[in-house]
Amino acid sequence: MKKCSIPILLVCLVGFAAQALAQEHYTEGPVWRVNYVSTKPGKFNDSLKDIREHFSKVWAEAKAQGVVLDYKVFLNQTSTGPTDWNIATAVLYKSYGALDGLAGKMDSITLKHYGSAEARTQAGAKRSDLWTTVSSVLGREIMMKP
Repeated sequence: MKKCSIPILLVCLVGFAAQALAQEHYTEGPVWRVNYVSTKPGKFNDSLKDIREHFSKVWAEAKAQGVVLDYKVFLNQTSTGPTDWNIATAVLYKSYGALDGLAGKMDSITLKHYGSAEARTQAGAKRSDLWTTVSSVLGREIMMKP
């Protein structure tokens, strides 16, 4: 048993050392959740309308309540093909810890916006008529040291 645990301990220590060395180049910042979507043919304007009426209002309230730091919407101007994304929504969190209990924090905000859980669910289901999610990523912003 001791023979097995020593190599595991060494691997862990090397991993922590590599992490510490990497951080000499940067400091850790906030965390972004970015969702990339590809709008369905003829649904681009409807998608932007949905984002304006729902995403922007829900996340504006979340920002006002201090649940998130910021939110943004991006358009892809350099599409490489028909399966590429054309709209991205991004939400900025203070840290990974801000994601703990997020569903509970957002529940009252989304219920107030949509009026009921059923209306919220129906609005989410309708989005499958507007776009397909290409990918969803979670990444930490870093600030490079001089």
